[in-house]
Amino acid sequence: MKKNSIDYFFELFEKSSIPKVFSGVKSENSNEVIENENYDSTLVNEPNEIYSVFFISDYLEPSLDDTNFTVKKVDQFFKGYAIFLDGFSSADAYIKHRFRSNAKGIRRRIKRLETCFDITYKTYYGSIEKDIYDAYMDSLEKMLVRRFEQRNDVSQSLLRWDYYKKLYFTLINEKKASMFVAFDGDQPIIVSLNHHFQRRLFSAISSYDIDYSKFSLGSVEIYKKVDWLIANDHKSYEMGMGDLSYKREWCNHIYNFEHQVIYPKRSLLAIIKGNIEYTKVLFKEFVFKIAYVRYKNYKAKRKQSLGINSETFEVSKIEDLNYNENLPEIDYNSESYKSIRSKVFDFLYTSIDKVSDVRVVVLSEQEKSFLILGTSKMQKIVQKQ
Repeated sequence: MKKNSIDYFFELFEKSSIPKVFSGVKSENSNEVIENENYDSTLVNEPNEIYSVFFISDYLEPSLDDTNFTVKKVDQFFKGYAIFLDGFSSADAYIKHRFRSNAKGIRRRIKRLETCFDITYKTYYGSIEKDIYDAYMDSLEKMLVRRFEQRNDVSQSLLRWDYYKKLYFTLINEKKASMFVAFDGDQPIIVSLNHHFQRRLFSAISSYDIDYSKFSLGSVEIYKKVDWLIANDHKSYEMGMGDLSYKREWCNHIYNFEHQVIYPKRSLLAIIKGNIEYTKVLFKEFVFKIAYVRYKNYKAKRKQSLGINSETFEVSKIEDLNYNENLPEIDYNSESYKSIRSKVFDFLYTSIDKVSDVRVVVLSEQEKSFLILGTSKMQKIVQKQ
């Protein structure tokens, strides 16, 4: 008897479909029943397959007529994270509820970013031109490369980049996906790809220009997307599995995943194979829990040994503006001085100058020392040899 393995979360959010064996999906947070347009009653009335369905979220439960089936359930190790948006009129309303007094800090970072740079935002949902799409996907790829080089890690998205680049253009134009972009002038500094299922967004692939890291672009992205989702009558912002601190901070629903083994109850062969599959699932979850903890410990030690995020500059305190006006100025956006750019943006975060009012002059090319000059403050940086 054939076994059909189904990644339920992937089917819902990345394929925008419900597996044919289920008549629909029950939404716990909105008491909504989503009917399955592709439901095949033959699979239920005349069952001849075993279904191993994993990553079933507790708030989007599949509806199954189990008259002819036995269903066995296993709790999975990973937890999922989501923001339920019902009852909130804006992103400000949500962060005030979620972060309380700390909401001011989030708004302050966004305001500081928009004060220092010429920031705009755009969400492409239902329409995007191919040349624009290609340009922003290229920007996202470069951001991912830089970000994961910084972390000494491997991006799973980059391993399948050609596939994703072909995939999302059609999905965006069909309103099955969207692309969120934040710009500094005309230059993308955040690009995020998202799937949509029944007015629920799943944030799939995102990255940002790491030179702007001081401005907490991850929080800026979430805030702006929450605001867009509420304005466009969406129910939730789904962040998927993976225990990361920003998910715990932002999400108001942390949920469990479940693995269901479903097999025909009147077939001896199905009963035997179904129970074998159930035993395998139990064993895999047990092993995975042990292996994952060890893997996390290994990665933490590896990052520490490789010196992740080691500083390449000695940075002095910010002082009142007082310098030799004859010192030569450099273009910190040029290829020759691109390593300085992030330090300039760090300075901007503290000085709250506009980027157009900031210059960099050379103290000593030989010693690799420079001054970052704002309207009233300056800072010395020295590149380590």
